[in-house]
This record gives sequence, C-alpha cells and structure tokens, in this order.
Amino acid sequence: MNKLIALLLTFAIYQCVSAQKPSDYLPEKPGKWSYLNNITSTEAEYLAYKKTMASLAEWFHQNVPMLTNPKGYDLLATTYGQFDKYYKMDKSNYGLRTELNFDFQLFFSNGGKWTIEPPHYSLDINNTETGHPTNKNVAYFDELKDNPTLEKAINVAALKINGVFPVFEFVKQITPGVDLYREAENAYPHHVVVYDPDRPLYWLPVTVKELADLYLEYYSLYQKLEIDQLLLQELKTEIANIPPEEMNSQAYMGHESNLVFRFNGKEDGLIGTEKGYPLKKFNPDYWDRTRPTSAIQFMTFWYPQMNEAQMQEYFNNNGHPFYAQLLVNQFDWNKIVGLIKKGK
Repeated sequence: MNKLIALLLTFAIYQCVSAQKPSDYLPEKPGKWSYLNNITSTEAEYLAYKKTMASLAEWFHQNVPMLTNPKGYDLLATTYGQFDKYYKMDKSNYGLRTELNFDFQLFFSNGGKWTIEPPHYSLDINNTETGHPTNKNVAYFDELKDNPTLEKAINVAALKINGVFPVFEFVKQITPGVDLYREAENAYPHHVVVYDPDRPLYWLPVTVKELADLYLEYYSLYQKLEIDQLLLQELKTEIANIPPEEMNSQAYMGHESNLVFRFNGKEDGLIGTEKGYPLKKFNPDYWDRTRPTSAIQFMTFWYPQMNEAQMQEYFNNNGHPFYAQLLVNQFDWNKIVGLIKKGK
C-alpha cells in the first residue's frame, strides 16, 4: 500500500507542476521492451531466482499486448531484490520475494522520453507482507538498549506479533486462485491475491486470545524501566476486561478505550461504529516446501478501478491514459494462476 501512495503522490505532484496535453506526447510512436534485473546476491538460491524472475518478466512480455508491442512508450521491466533478516526468520516466509515493476517511459513530442518516475505498475512475488494493509510493528531486539540475554526471546516474540496483519474486505473470487479485496466501498484501488487453490488457505484467522497471549509474551520481556512495567500492567488490565465469550472470537482492529491492546472480537473500529479490519496471519503450511525457494507460489497485485468517466478525466488532466488500468485490463488471471501451478 505504501508503494501505491507514493505512486499516487507522484501523479498528483506532476499534475500540479505541469498539466500535460495530448500534443505533448507521441502515442503512436513504436517503442521497445527491455528488462533489468537488480537482484545482486550471488547465493545459489538467488541465482536460480534471477532466472525465474527473468522468465516471469518475459512471460508478461509475451502474453500482455501492451508489453508485447509497446506504442507511445519504451517499456522497462525491472525486478528488485528484497532482503530483510527478520522477514527470513519467520517460518511463514518460505519463498524468496521480489517486485516486478513496469515503467512506461512515454515519448515526448519535443524529443526525449519520460525516464524519471514515469507512469508505472508493479506486482509482488512471494511477498507475505502485501495484498493487505500494513500494521504498526513492535520493535525487534535493539543491541544498544535491550538485555543481550533476551535477544532471541525478543525477536521471536516480535516476529509473532508482526506476523499478524489486518485484511481488507473480501469482495469475490474472480476465478479459482484469484481473490479480490477492497479497502472500502468504491475504494481505489482494490487488491488481488493470486495463489494455488489446491494448497491450504494462505491466510489464517487470529483470535482475540491468541493475540492477547502474543502481546503478553512480548511486553513481559521489557521490565527494566518503570514505563515498561506500567505498560504491562495496563495490558493485563485491558485483557482481563475482555468478556470471556469474546476471547475465542475473530480478532479485529480497533478499540474504543484501550491504550495498549487496541483490538476486539466485535468488529468495532477505532471510532466505535466504524468497522474494523479482521486480523490474520500467513499460513506456513500454504507453501509447497518440496519446491525451491525460487519458485513462484504467491503473487499480489493492486487492482485499479477507474470507471470510464474517471479514465477520461485522468486523460484530460495528464494528456495520456492511466496505463496501470489499461495494463490490468489485459491480464488473463487464469493464465497467471497457471504460473503458480506450473511447477506441480
């Protein structure tokens, strides 16, 4: 979602600085496709992953008309390595993750082309932290502040909490292996999760009790400072006040009064009547661990939902179409599911 916000801000800033006209571009000029792989690790699994990502990029090149025959732009496809030691420590994160980005480098009518933050679209591969909202994470071990004897315990406890995330509202299954979610009614955009429908569920529900136990485990490790002791006591009080029948319910974001444990089992949002997102975690059993970590097993896409009038307004304001919408409209979701099931 952070990438989306950055993308929309880029568009907004560009519009404010210089609203473009159709005459500023050359929409009929033939362009070319190119691919750049920025995965730099030389470990064997990453060398295999580079080949997998190159094949994936080429698949999109051959199967999406806008990428096969670029017109009005050069199309630069790029994959980026995503490295995070804490991410790899979580047993739920088996597959190597990356982002595949498509840059539409528009041709200017006065020569040159748009190469600095041009219109673009990106999707994620094997990334368990996308396809849903981001959550405010608790801190991992800090070698400057924390007790070194507690390093492993703190990191394990933090991994468990940070592995829980809110989930957007489920809209529908587009086709087996493709689920559509939305942030809110008429939200822009929606989100698509592509998975192997023959595998176990990719997300599992988290109960209030499960989440309460995780918070108690984590906050009990910090008792050196008085503020830490007060936070733990407040946490215990808040959890004790949760009705027993609610403890085994699905956990949701938000609480009207709690300061530390801001969750409930009643879908109450932060403002009382506002509906909260359900909390879930990635299922470690979803992954087929007989396949290499370089295999594509899970993909997430953002799914623009501009209607015809909005597309026309965008064109009027910018002088070129909203290419992300046009690109997604050409995706064959059944074939994309096939990319995940290919290794079976």
